Amino acid sequence: MNEELELVEAMDDLSELIKKFQTQLLSGELKQYTLRQLYYIELINKYEGISVSEISKKLDIKKSTVSIAINQLMDLEIVTKIRSEDDKRFYFLQLTPKGKKIMQMHMQVHKNTIKKILKILTLEEVENFIQIVNKIKMSNL
Repeated sequence: MNEELELVEAMDDLSELIKKFQTQLLSGELKQYTLRQLYYIELINKYEGISVSEISKKLDIKKSTVSIAINQLMDLEIVTKIRSEDDKRFYFLQLTPKGKKIMQMHMQVHKNTIKKILKILTLEEVENFIQIVNKIKMSNL
């Protein structure tokens, strides 16, 4: 088999593994949320005090699209907006206690998956994998 075909097959396999991981993310108590919603929750958790505009820039999507998603999360009482003391026109996004609980469940799925991977791969293989993914990512395919 030639290298190009092996690479395509390896990428297909990786894609299937990612789909399996996403299915695990959307199981149990998290199954009522979409991957997009979980991603927004993760971003708000990671970048405490992020705004709708900043999420829009990070994801390179329209602010109106982000606003709709954030409003849905607010309706679900997962996210709240906090008005800036310095600039009353500016709102920070923050997870509610319900949002923090969802984030904990989300991170537990991540941890469980990582534990499984670390049982299979050596530390050197993990470092190589991270390096390879970062190199591909930086190439702007």
